[in-house]
Parts: sequence; C-alpha cells; structure tokens
Amino acid sequence: MVTSLGLSSSETWQALLDGKCGIRTIEDFDAGGFECTAAAQVLSLNPDDLDIHPRDARIMDKHAHMLMKCGQDAFRSAGLEKADIPPEDIGFFAGMGMVDYNIDDLLPAIVKSLDSTGNIDYDTFYSEAYQDIFPLWPLSMLNNISFCQVAINLGIKGDNTVFCPHADSGLHAVIEAMHSLYEGKARIVLAGGVSEKISPMSMARASLFEILNKDDAACRPFDDRSAGTLLGEGCGIVSLEREASAKERHMPYSVAVTGYGTSCTREPDHYCPTSEAIAHSMNHAISTAGIKSADIDLVIAHGDGTIEGDRNEQSALNAVFGGSMGSISLYSSKASLGHTLAGAPGIDLILGMYSIENGIIPPVYGRSPDSRVSQNLVFNNPLTRDVKRILLNALSYEGQCASLIIEAVQ
Repeated sequence: MVTSLGLSSSETWQALLDGKCGIRTIEDFDAGGFECTAAAQVLSLNPDDLDIHPRDARIMDKHAHMLMKCGQDAFRSAGLEKADIPPEDIGFFAGMGMVDYNIDDLLPAIVKSLDSTGNIDYDTFYSEAYQDIFPLWPLSMLNNISFCQVAINLGIKGDNTVFCPHADSGLHAVIEAMHSLYEGKARIVLAGGVSEKISPMSMARASLFEILNKDDAACRPFDDRSAGTLLGEGCGIVSLEREASAKERHMPYSVAVTGYGTSCTREPDHYCPTSEAIAHSMNHAISTAGIKSADIDLVIAHGDGTIEGDRNEQSALNAVFGGSMGSISLYSSKASLGHTLAGAPGIDLILGMYSIENGIIPPVYGRSPDSRVSQNLVFNNPLTRDVKRILLNALSYEGQCASLIIEAVQ
C-alpha cells in the first residue's frame, strides 16, 4: 500500500491508529484557480528506488510509480520471487483512473511553433517542431501502459485486465481475480487499484462532478458538517490464491474473500448511486458469501463525505442491516486519506485485513462527537473489537456499486 500517510501498509495502518491525516494544501502545482485547494498527496515516493529503466521512466508518472511500488511489494510478500510458478499462471487485475498529459511534454514544440504574433504556426509545428515531442508520449496517457510496465517488470504473463475509472473499478479487479482463480485461469493473482495523479485536470474533473468540498480542507464522511470530498493519491494491491495453493506453498494467510455483489443505478439529479442500488450490491455480496447481514462486524463504507452519496449509503445500510445495524461498526478511510478513486478499494481491503488480524478498528479522522448522521462510526480513538467479517463498499459517481465480503480464516 502507498498513501499520503506512508509508503507501506504498516506505515499507513499505524498512522491511522495514531489519528493522523494526509490531507493538506496541494503542493505539486498551483491550485489557486480552484475553489478547492486541498488534497491527500503522496509526496515522498522516489521512482529511482523502483528499478525502472530510464527509457520506461519517460512515459511514467506518479500513478505508475505507485502501482509499481505496490505491485513489487505484493509480489515479494506473496513469495513469488522464489516460487516455482510459471509466469503464465500469475494473473494481474487493476482498477485505474484517468491519466493526464503534462504540459511540459508539449511546451518545447509549441514554443518553437509560435510566430511573431504569439500564435501557433501549424505549418512549423507539423513540419519540424513536433519532433521535439518524445515519440512515445501518446502512450503515457493510456492507463493500461503503466499496468503493462508493472507486469513486464515482475514477469507476469497470465490472465489480466484493467478496469476504470472510479472506485468500483478497484473492487471489480478483485472480483475478476476471484473468477480467474475459480476457473483455473491463474494460480495466483495480484489485484487492487491505483488512484489518479492529482493534477489540474483531475481537479477540474472532480469540480465538474460537483463533489469537492469548497468550504475547508476536510473530508467528513457521515457527518452533519459534510460538504464534499477531497481527492487523494494512493494504491493498494493484494495477492490472492486459493486456499489449497497457499497450503501447498506453505504461505501464511489469515483472511478469505468470500462474497461480492454489484449493481448500477445513478441518482437522476446527483452524481451518486441510488440507495436501492447500493443496498442491492450489499445484499448480493452477503448472499454470495452465504451469511446473514447480522453476521457482519464492520462495514468499511465508501463514505466519501458528499452529502447525497453519504445519505444514500446510510439509507442503504439501514435497509440492509435493519435492527442489527446498532451492533455493526462503521469506518471510512477517506477522512484521512482523501478519495483515492480506483485506489480506494485496494487500500480499504488491506485495512480490513489489518483490522481482522489485529482486532482493532482505526478512528475516522475529525469526526464530531455531536454528529447525528451515524452513531456507528468509529471516532476519537481506535476501537478494540473481535472483527471476523467485514463488508466493503465502493461506489462510482456514474451509479456503479460494488461490495465485497472478507472473513477471518478459522
């Protein structure tokens, strides 16, 4: 895992337990022209530490560096460096966001094309100036190029695909990885997602979706003071394999993915799924796992801090869990890590694994004790609890919903 609070799963986990927040004023560019100027950025990742060939580095950006770091870490953690497993039996599935070009990549060619009045002379541009653009530059805007670079770096040649661009895509990657294992297409699969790089264009997209908090530098999931979300950078990748394979390889494991559900219906007047769609996704996941809603101990909600989105998710939670809702804890990582879009489900999945393994749930940063929206949210201090089953939600602003069930392995 890579987030604004750490370059590893353990770093981020400890920072969340300590009540830290990675949201701050944007530093990578001047965001003064936007009404929202805060985000949770990854600032300390050094691409020189990732064994990337200089040729490949020219068409890689921060999202690719995060995916490479997490892919390498997951690969090593799964013991795949020394495992006698053919590359064709290792799969790779990832949710990824949009990829934006850097103006500096085009600027030299544009400057060379300017005429005496400061306008672009297209004859000059197309006859000679365009040669100042790196020939592989168009590839840098394809999100699956970074995906392929990671696979090449790790020698992965098995079943694979990319989903994009919102949070549900990260869970779809995990779901597809499960199918790949069930159907025998792969023996081991890396799966998860990575966020977009926070840039003027990603901020503009979020502004057009009308999801950003313009009032202050805070994301407040399920809170009376909710005014919108804040973007975050991050990545989470896990390795998945069937239990028999893990036992054969003598690999330790503590958590199983046991169910999933999906749905899609957008709210007509808002950028969020309907409460009915969210409820259907959760019910489907619970049914697939062969359990009852009352068996869930913790819901790691999508909880992005948008008024309509949180309201619909809360309504769906009440509909699905009914009278058992009072005994279920609720958590959202976005108050601390921002909304990492396609990266959020992978991050939340790893946080859920930590909660199961350690019997503790981190507090939601900045939660008001007086809020009346959801009394189930863990806040102020970490909550010690025997967590055996977790439901995770991931939602898209275009109406897609995905839910996942993970359980402690007895």
